[in-house]
Amino acid sequence: MAFDVYLLFSFVILDRFVNTKIIVFCGYLLLSLNPFVLDYFSLCRGYGLSLGFLMASLFFFFSFLDKELGHKPDAYRRLQFSLTALCLGVLANFSLLNVYLGLVVFAFGFFVVMNGKDKHDVSLAGPVQNQPKNKKFLWPVLVLAAVVFNLLVVSQDFSFADKLFEPVAVRITGLSEQDRQEMHVLRVDIQDRKEELRSQNDLWRPEKPAYFTAIEFRCLPHLIGKIKRLEIHIGPKNFIYDASDIKKFKTAQIQGYAVFSSKPAASLKRSMIPAYKPVINWKGDPALLVLSLRRLLFPLGLCAMALVILSLLGRFLARRKILARDQFRLLAMTTFMLAVFTGFPLYVLKTSGALWLGGLSGFVRDTVFSLINNSFYGNLYFRRQEWVVFSFLCLFLLVFLIVSFIRGRKKSLANILAGFSVLALLLLTAVSTIVQRVALGTPYLAGRTALFLIPLFTLLLIFLFDHLAQRKAGLKIISLALLVILTLLSLYHFSARASTAMTAEWRKDADTKTLLKDLQEIREKGPGGKAKIILGIDDVFYPSLQYYLKRGSAAWLDIRIVPPYQGSHFYYLNDTVDSPRTASLDMILIKAYPRSGNIMMKPRLE
Repeated sequence: MAFDVYLLFSFVILDRFVNTKIIVFCGYLLLSLNPFVLDYFSLCRGYGLSLGFLMASLFFFFSFLDKELGHKPDAYRRLQFSLTALCLGVLANFSLLNVYLGLVVFAFGFFVVMNGKDKHDVSLAGPVQNQPKNKKFLWPVLVLAAVVFNLLVVSQDFSFADKLFEPVAVRITGLSEQDRQEMHVLRVDIQDRKEELRSQNDLWRPEKPAYFTAIEFRCLPHLIGKIKRLEIHIGPKNFIYDASDIKKFKTAQIQGYAVFSSKPAASLKRSMIPAYKPVINWKGDPALLVLSLRRLLFPLGLCAMALVILSLLGRFLARRKILARDQFRLLAMTTFMLAVFTGFPLYVLKTSGALWLGGLSGFVRDTVFSLINNSFYGNLYFRRQEWVVFSFLCLFLLVFLIVSFIRGRKKSLANILAGFSVLALLLLTAVSTIVQRVALGTPYLAGRTALFLIPLFTLLLIFLFDHLAQRKAGLKIISLALLVILTLLSLYHFSARASTAMTAEWRKDADTKTLLKDLQEIREKGPGGKAKIILGIDDVFYPSLQYYLKRGSAAWLDIRIVPPYQGSHFYYLNDTVDSPRTASLDMILIKAYPRSGNIMMKPRLE
């Protein structure tokens, strides 16, 4: 659906703002056939969705510029549509915040220039013609939605986990030092993933505050009879079991190991909130409410201050006849609402260390070169191919800057304003990412986080060729020939590299369905043909396998994240047969999957 939106607005942009039909055709292919870009329309992530909203925003923004230059009606409504679409794009992928800031800065500058020309015609202190009608009921609805949205985000802020969950510790007495090395105590989370607790003498506890839905124990069967006392400490409560109680625990035998879990009664008072109800070390719903309100008070205070500052700034600009109040309100209020939605989530991401994806070398090296290399999709056509492409990119940018300068001198920049606005967006985006790196320490955009720059630059290239095609006949022939060559090369690259079986960045998930098919065949050939299979996996495979479990197509499968490497029938690892980790495991290879590079193994002794 997002790709439909992307294709639709790519076509209407070219059809409306490009004059040469052959350039429209070639440009549409260039925008549609980059295999790296196409990957993200096949993934359940926000990247493809953000590109669809980006193209919609650009169409409405170009329409706004065209209508405003021609003093046509409905111009401001087009700008509102553009800002709204881009806000949705930001919510789909926060990286587009750089484009949004660039669009607002460019629109602000455009208003200033236009108002400077039209002071004799427009009273900047009064209402602006053709502005969108204010819908007073809309703002309270948006504010309420933002509050609910931010309350939901509170649960993702793991920096205060110690304030929501009581500490958990397990003490087991009666075991020798050697026995304790064979005793594995695991934290079970809400998705049945397991994490081994660290032991110190006869005490086991997690390395950092975390929630528990249960505590699982794995050991050799003879160790159960040695346990004299089992203590589970959850916050202020202690749950104590002696040897006779432990014998009553429901124990399963898996691959030679005895496995048992803590009883449901070993829990603090459960939450009334469904999402937290399985948690056994929950501090209480009032603690969550108080913490959530405290977390929101500060951003709410900032919002109130921002509204006051924006109001004063709007009045100042109107009195100085720099910007009309309604022009400023259009830019400021949309930006304010976007900040209300994204400010707290961005704060949570920053403080929790989640903004790690990217590079630290520089904008050109990390952002530009990563996009060039990813667009080649792992294919090497010739040596230093990325430098050749980079040189052409710089040449095209230089040519467009020269064209823009000449048009500006002749006071005819309006003829290429759509392309000039794309150039400005690219430059402003580059500046904003560099400023963020310096001021906030966030990495430079790289790879998929900078994905939006590919259609932006492609549009700039199309507008440049279209402008050159309007010049002298010789220049038109050269520009059209270059564009056709680029399109043919793009078609060849797409036909050679595009894949319907995998995405380049998540190659490790390419064989998930094949793995399930192989396991199903093994299961059917085994005794009874209906036994449940326990599969130990690296955590990178958990999301994709969980999809099939929730869909019900693999109900016979039980997945467990490794380590520990005990208690599973098979293991699916993102590894090689001769790696140090695999070599240290007493397992035999069942199958290697060349497409993803993964391997399936099983214990040597069953």
